[in-house]
Amino acid sequence: MRVDAEDVKYFHVVAEAKTLVRASQELGVDYTTVSRRIGRLEKALGTRLFSRSGTGWKLTPTGEGLLPAARMVSLGVDVFADGDPIVSGPEEWTILAPDGFAAAVLAPRCGRLIAESGVILRIVTADSLASRDGVSFDAAVVRTKPTSTRVKVQELVAYEIGLYATEDYLHTHPTIGQIEDLQQHVLCWYAEDPLAAVPDFAALRPMLPNIIRLQSNNLLVHEEAALAGVGIAVMPTYIARRRPSLVRVLPEDVTFTGHYWTVLPAAQLRWEITRKVLQFLRDAVVDSGLAPSPEEQPRRANEK
Repeated sequence: MRVDAEDVKYFHVVAEAKTLVRASQELGVDYTTVSRRIGRLEKALGTRLFSRSGTGWKLTPTGEGLLPAARMVSLGVDVFADGDPIVSGPEEWTILAPDGFAAAVLAPRCGRLIAESGVILRIVTADSLASRDGVSFDAAVVRTKPTSTRVKVQELVAYEIGLYATEDYLHTHPTIGQIEDLQQHVLCWYAEDPLAAVPDFAALRPMLPNIIRLQSNNLLVHEEAALAGVGIAVMPTYIARRRPSLVRVLPEDVTFTGHYWTVLPAAQLRWEITRKVLQFLRDAVVDSGLAPSPEEQPRRANEK
């Protein structure tokens, strides 16, 4: 089986662009050339890499598994085309993560990494792998443990969910002494979206008001709504504690402990970069206070 490296580059560009038109614009060729190149690669491999539809091209499971390798081939093609075997540009990392984790844990702690290593860091917000299907990545942080054999999974850290509101809101609205009292209040939380795969939604939804009055798939919307006195937000404790004006509501009755999982593509070939990405994630959760440092772990174990 002979495979043309340039065809592999075309495959990588189409996978990222998701349509022939956008891919052809990026490559500077006619879209029929892109289609012909992909067809030739699929014929050489003896399998379909994309499923075609009127809205775009979606990777098949085989295509998804080959994408990390294609990214490396594409980079190599560009380096050889530029005629400089030494300078291949800075490392590029792509991390998928839920919006709250990305904003509160990763973003504040990437400055030193970028300054000292010169990497290009892409933080793509995604609640689940399904919501970013087809996106190539070095590591993903998700809240539901994947069962697919196409990825490798490691537990990263635990987190807790609770209810939060401002003191002003609580003083000017009906008293909350038990779960039933929440029916009289505006709750800010996620919409019922099965694609989001938010485990705390399924666990906590039965005890919350029948109608969630403010719904958003963005955790920061919940936070800002609570700060503005719109209502009560359901949010991670590590995010709420950044805001001194937010206080916990019914801490003993409404709580959920979940886990963040680190997910790696099974076909990952950038192992040195992957190792550094994983270390960045571990350092970030320790520095944020989500996880104990290695020095604290023995002491905490003895306290239990």
